[in-house]
Amino acid sequence: MYDHIVLLSIDTLRSDCIGRNPLKLWPAKYPHLSAPDTSVLDALVDEGAFFANCVSAAPYTSASHASILNGKWPLRHGVYEFFNKKLSGETLFTRAQRSGYRTILKSDFPLILGPTLGFDRGIDHFLVENDDAYLAALGQAERSVSLAHFGGVHVPYGFHNLQYGGDAYRSKLAELEKRVGTSASLPKDQLFETLRDEEDMQHLMRYKRVIQELWKADRAEDIFGLYLEGIEHFLRYRFAPFMAKLRQRLAGKRWLIVLFGDHGEEYDEQSFGHFNSVAEGVLRVPLLFIGDDVAPAIHTERVRTVDILPTILDLNGERRRQRTSIDGISLAATVRDRMPYTSRHGYAQAYVADTARFVKFQQRMLSHGKKQGHLPHLLFKETVWDGKHKFSRTVADFEQYLGGMAPIDPIHRLERFNDAHFPQPSNEASIQQKLAEMLVHYNTIRA
Repeated sequence: MYDHIVLLSIDTLRSDCIGRNPLKLWPAKYPHLSAPDTSVLDALVDEGAFFANCVSAAPYTSASHASILNGKWPLRHGVYEFFNKKLSGETLFTRAQRSGYRTILKSDFPLILGPTLGFDRGIDHFLVENDDAYLAALGQAERSVSLAHFGGVHVPYGFHNLQYGGDAYRSKLAELEKRVGTSASLPKDQLFETLRDEEDMQHLMRYKRVIQELWKADRAEDIFGLYLEGIEHFLRYRFAPFMAKLRQRLAGKRWLIVLFGDHGEEYDEQSFGHFNSVAEGVLRVPLLFIGDDVAPAIHTERVRTVDILPTILDLNGERRRQRTSIDGISLAATVRDRMPYTSRHGYAQAYVADTARFVKFQQRMLSHGKKQGHLPHLLFKETVWDGKHKFSRTVADFEQYLGGMAPIDPIHRLERFNDAHFPQPSNEASIQQKLAEMLVHYNTIRA
């Protein structure tokens, strides 16, 4: 068994933004943009078992992390909407705590990855936006299972907040406002994932307004360029120093590091960022295992984020009891011995809430100190992967800035992956029927 199992979550990181990933999607859409320097991640990929084609169970933080931590599809653990139900059932942390490990969760987004939605259950140390406190807690534990969550790749791209972004954040925002202009009005999207002081909140809203204005001006490429710049900034100034310190804490111990993303980012007619999207660039996330008994290799056949939990349990030598409720399938044989595997089927859904109503819901929650009532959501998009195909359907109408949502007659899209795992439109009627039936069945398993 390991002395330390360390999960590293880089929120909003697309898999194909890592230099070592051979499966690239974004350069075909934005050929004029420069790739970010991801050398710190490239070096980690060279050490470990990297799954370049891992698909997430949801395009937002709460549902995605819930599936990673308990190995179930969102409809089976209950956290399938954007912001409502608490995580239920066994998780990696409740299992670890019962086995005598100290458990640590450092969250950059405590409002959606924290007590409000039950992510602190089974946690001995819950820390907010404090990398040094996390490293200290890990260093003091003889045996630990921990998750360090980073929001630095999320909007505001690369900076997270003024504490970590500092003058670089202030300068970048001033530069952007020179390009798009300033305004006293707030953006439509006034949501936030962590508590901020007045200055920090003003900077976040101003940055979001810049994104809004660029989007209205049909400048998606400029927004994605900011995203790529943000990845490089975060990795250089926050993640690389963190990894150096983490290595020092783990020296002389037996450890396993699992690095992953929860969703990516995309801007086009189908996607505004991530939360309303089932695009391949949003749902294809990095997954990397590093440790003494890990065989370094890059694997390109599809896996799912629900496979992370059973893989960790197997690598740690835990008995296969009480796993009947887990949907994921262990990748331990591939991680340790490079055993081949067949491409796995997967599901993902995007639920949306009216933006203006969500803002008021969040304001009430903060004024009362806890979540008040239930925020109405609507299934917006869903997708299923099977073999070389992906079938998606849009089942509602949702306007990011105008607000409002309503069911519609479904709009279908079938794609086939070529040898480079790049999706291309397809019109194979029998395949579409089969995958549509898989989605119908998936919707019957709601907890």
